[in-house]
Amino acid sequence: MSEASEMLTMLADQAERLLDDHATWDHLKSLLESPGSFDDVLWRQCVELGWPAAAVTEAQGGLGLGLEALALLNEKLGARTVSLPLTPAAVIADAVARGIGDHPAVTALAAGEQISCLAFGEAGESGLPQNPTLRFAGGTLNGVKAIVPFAAIADVALCHASAEDGVALCLVMLDQPSVTREMIATIDNARAAATLSFAGAQAVRIDAGDGWDACLRAAAIASIATAFEQVGGTQNCLSLGVEYAKERIVFGQPIGRFQAVKHKLADIYTQLEIARGCAIDALAAAGRESAALPAMAAMARLGAIHAYEFAARETIQIFGGIGVTWEATPQHHYRRSRALALELGAAPFWRELLVDNVFKLAEAER
Repeated sequence: MSEASEMLTMLADQAERLLDDHATWDHLKSLLESPGSFDDVLWRQCVELGWPAAAVTEAQGGLGLGLEALALLNEKLGARTVSLPLTPAAVIADAVARGIGDHPAVTALAAGEQISCLAFGEAGESGLPQNPTLRFAGGTLNGVKAIVPFAAIADVALCHASAEDGVALCLVMLDQPSVTREMIATIDNARAAATLSFAGAQAVRIDAGDGWDACLRAAAIASIATAFEQVGGTQNCLSLGVEYAKERIVFGQPIGRFQAVKHKLADIYTQLEIARGCAIDALAAAGRESAALPAMAAMARLGAIHAYEFAARETIQIFGGIGVTWEATPQHHYRRSRALALELGAAPFWRELLVDNVFKLAEAER
């Protein structure tokens, strides 16, 4: 086993132990009570363990374990429906390295001294608008980004905006007086979501003149990482369904003996493996700098959205009426599946992106 593989194995074991101790269902449900909720206690524990630095390169002050480490951690978090802003830090580090080489915010993010968010969505848009209403001119931002995950507690945001030469990928500090945030009640309040408004906020453009391409890459990396979070959630839905099907007795026998329940569990497993395969392929494409990365990321995104939503719905059906109550765990997975399905752009955007890049995908497979 290579040194990198050993470190990833140790990271997985570490994550299992920490989440087993901290991420109880009662605790997670308490985070759903108020808009803008965030598990600051768990975040501080993760910072001490170096999780924010896992996917950041050593040259940027990180551990240099790559996107594989981020995928592994996100899968563990997704299984427990835990929300931590690990993905934005990795995406920002990658974008900065490719655009301007270095920025002090990356070091702070890797150390866990600051928290970041990805602000790509806008009101009335189902995906990433190619002509954002947010404007970048003269080093400042003006406009609004709608319902940004982790924006309620973030120190820095990565966003895209319209500029004179097209699209600009920008890094903006959120502690400025010209930045305001409004916490929003959502179906999953544990995502610490808020709307960001900019009125002449100072920002740094970090793309190298290829703003839209840089934005697509950032969204692709984020979607792959999120796909593993959704895969983790889907896996846990399957585990919950199997366990309940063995324990719930109806007409003198476990409901797992009924063909209808068996079919539901088998269908969840099928969708899980499709999503997992797409996510693994997309992760490999990112690692080898494939031209087909947008298409592979789109497939991972679409597969994971469908699998997690399907699994969450079917697990509720397996549990029956209690599945939608506050006391049962499947409803928490349903909330998270809906939240993750809309962040980073909904399925229609990614379908169009896949179609637009299908020829690049075909060339990469030759």
